[in-house]
Amino acid sequence: MISAMHVCHAVHALAETPLLERLRRGPRSVDDLLAGLHEPTGTGFLRYLANRGVLERQGETYLLTRLGEFLTTDLSLARLGIYVGAYGSVTGRMGDLLTGKATYGTDVVRDGGQLGLHCATLFSFFHTPVVVEAMRGRGARRVLDVGCGGGQLLVDACLRDPSLTGIGLDIDPAAVEVAQDLAERQGVADRVEFVVGDAFAPADWPEVCYEADGLCVMSALHEHFRHGEQAVVELLDEYAARFPHQKILLVGEPELRYDGRENDDDFFLIHVLTQQGLPRDRSAWFSVFERSTLDCRRVYTRPGAGPRMCFYDLVPRR
Repeated sequence: MISAMHVCHAVHALAETPLLERLRRGPRSVDDLLAGLHEPTGTGFLRYLANRGVLERQGETYLLTRLGEFLTTDLSLARLGIYVGAYGSVTGRMGDLLTGKATYGTDVVRDGGQLGLHCATLFSFFHTPVVVEAMRGRGARRVLDVGCGGGQLLVDACLRDPSLTGIGLDIDPAAVEVAQDLAERQGVADRVEFVVGDAFAPADWPEVCYEADGLCVMSALHEHFRHGEQAVVELLDEYAARFPHQKILLVGEPELRYDGRENDDDFFLIHVLTQQGLPRDRSAWFSVFERSTLDCRRVYTRPGAGPRMCFYDLVPRR
């Protein structure tokens, strides 16, 4: 148990320093690997990773083992970055959160930058294809991404479908700046724009948002359950009323099954510690949709993704 914890932190540190990129180029000498780093610490750190089977020593050089390559794929590092990088400060204060000595959001906060970065990697690999398929299948051409974060989903979708345009909305001005920069770097700034707004207050959204004929809301609505199920129903109804001619409202939500697979229990724990509002399984969502003015036409899933997600294809009830 202790070894597993330390390997997680060590691999995360490997990725956070120049060491990983240097190791990916093949066998490297200790001097090459530790250039610009603290040599006494680095020397012992490399030996520790070799002891744990992450690295192999060949003469005066080190290289990644097959295990090391597996632990340092983009997906592995993204998952590690979420739990160690983004939520490490939270799980490290678990005792204080349990006793009430610390309060999440005041004394303890997650690293939003790390969270956004690594979630974008996972979402791009596992879930963007599902979103593009759903939007294309319903004929949506201008998509509003509600709670867009750093804009990765919208930019990826536009790269995969040249006929798609979009608007991204997020409450964090810094995230909007990151999204705009990403769109410019990826060459789609002429097809997407990003604005500041609260996902839960559509009455205050900039006018450009109402040009969309398709909406997507990813991993946000479950947090609104903190205010009760009726609050979620009313928010869905407001989306429907303000976009009466939408072709699709795609709600993407993580689904907890409490089975320990695909980091399900770890995902549950961080939601408990941060009091974000627990994700629900699809049966609980169906009862919410039935009380709203929206019909659920289809549910998309992506096997093997962690966290597992369901995408609900909703449309205003006629």
